[in-house]
Amino acid sequence: MSRRLLIAPLSLFLVVVLAACNVRTAVTVDVADDGSGTVEVALGLDADAVGRLPDLDDDGASGPADLAALVRADDLVAAGWSVDAPEADADGTTWLRVSRPFGTPAEAEQILAGVAGPDGALRDLRLTRTESFGRTQYEFTGTADLSGGLEAFGDEGLAAALDGEPLGEDAAAIELRAGEPLADVFTFEVVARLPGESTTWAPRLGDGPVEMSSSSTVIDWPVVALAVLAAASAAAVVVVLALRTGRSRRRA
Repeated sequence: MSRRLLIAPLSLFLVVVLAACNVRTAVTVDVADDGSGTVEVALGLDADAVGRLPDLDDDGASGPADLAALVRADDLVAAGWSVDAPEADADGTTWLRVSRPFGTPAEAEQILAGVAGPDGALRDLRLTRTESFGRTQYEFTGTADLSGGLEAFGDEGLAAALDGEPLGEDAAAIELRAGEPLADVFTFEVVARLPGESTTWAPRLGDGPVEMSSSSTVIDWPVVALAVLAAASAAAVVVVLALRTGRSRRRA
């Protein structure tokens, strides 16, 4: 594959799966106290996978720059995404990360709906924030469904760019070349970081749908303390008035 692609963020790993030895993909929803936050899609390749990438920058070797060249960063930025330069971590995995901020849970849902497409591996992703006196509740729900295999991560634009094949070639051929089941070639994670709570789901390729649900509650202790103080003060006033009323009656 020698062309650069503009695709849904969660389909990023498909453009390198043909060269993959080990691919790690993670979708992370990071929520702040006020309901704002970021959605991040991260793609990680081990050293062997990076070494098998097509030499798109024509420097005579495959490397992180070729991973960056597989996507049109300018187009993603124009769509509201930030694209980080590929970076290797301590274990030798090279990560390409794209992220997009949101101001409200409703905006987060819109972004998440576009991450995998309407019929993709992630469905019905919901994020809510509910305020009540002295507390704020957060909830993340959705379904991760990898039962359809890697094709679940594709989209029409990607298939068209790959001559009608969602993966560029038959999945069995990719598995044969990799020398191991595709379910072992890559891992997939969904991470929900809510205020006070972080939950990770790791559905496996070919397994049935995973229902995801995580929630947290943040107590506004200053508000609660003021409410308790106000209630105690009110009770003290009632007691004082009752005592004064009782004395007045006795004197009468």
